[in-house]
Amino acid sequence: MTNSFRKKIVLIGGLGTIGRILEKGLKNTYKLLILDIAEPTEINMKNYRKADVVNIDQLLATIPDDTHAIVNLSALSEQPSILNEKSIRHCSDVYVVGAYNVLLAAERKKIKKVVIASTNHVTGVYETNGISSLGREIKTNDYPLPDSAYGAMKLCAELFGYTFYREKNISVICLRIGTVVEEELSHLRSSDRLRRTILSKIDTVEIFKRAIESNRKYGVYYAVSDNPGKPWDLSNTISELGFYPQTNSLELLKGENDTYNQKKRTLKNFIPRFLKRQIKRIVSG
Repeated sequence: MTNSFRKKIVLIGGLGTIGRILEKGLKNTYKLLILDIAEPTEINMKNYRKADVVNIDQLLATIPDDTHAIVNLSALSEQPSILNEKSIRHCSDVYVVGAYNVLLAAERKKIKKVVIASTNHVTGVYETNGISSLGREIKTNDYPLPDSAYGAMKLCAELFGYTFYREKNISVICLRIGTVVEEELSHLRSSDRLRRTILSKIDTVEIFKRAIESNRKYGVYYAVSDNPGKPWDLSNTISELGFYPQTNSLELLKGENDTYNQKKRTLKNFIPRFLKRQIKRIVSG
């Protein structure tokens, strides 16, 4: 597919961990534009524009009018303590005001699709060390109880998304992401929680592509790989977005999946694999 026929996707905060993964995994599918307040280490990154998500004028100036979808990946390296007023104000600028600005920019530019990178911390009270306290997997219709100011701010972003969907007919897909890391193997070996909460790089690319291509007008979905003991439910992610995890933490630890160099599985190949894992767990459980 030539560039002229590719959908244009804007990744806001695209120089972060998830943005880098998506840029590498989706560059042959979409025409990507990276917006970020940080500057790239690459000298000649032609698809980069500097913009601050807190500044609506910068967003309006840098987001192309012919954009198909905006993906809001805006993030900060540290999350605030609820009692740190200065940090809370700074984070709320990015996670609350910034989320509103992205949706407002979409409305003004007549862009009909926004994907919000939300977080599992929206329901973090129900989970400890990757284990659900509910005696079952946590669902998106469980009452949201954030475990932090960060989770509360991301919940606000989801609700802004719903308001723009209801009032301005913008399609908004919110992904409550598990844990995404660049160096998967080393982190999996050292973190018990990660073995249950990881969203692998190959699954990260797949679920964002599903969100971009979805015809759903609004939805909130957990985004996690098919890890044994995962705390979050994927039933609506599968049924509404058509996302079937292509791997899990055990396979990554065994070295069965190289998320960048492995030839991508087709639906014909990985759906039976996913279902086979589910059947095996039911039989053994």
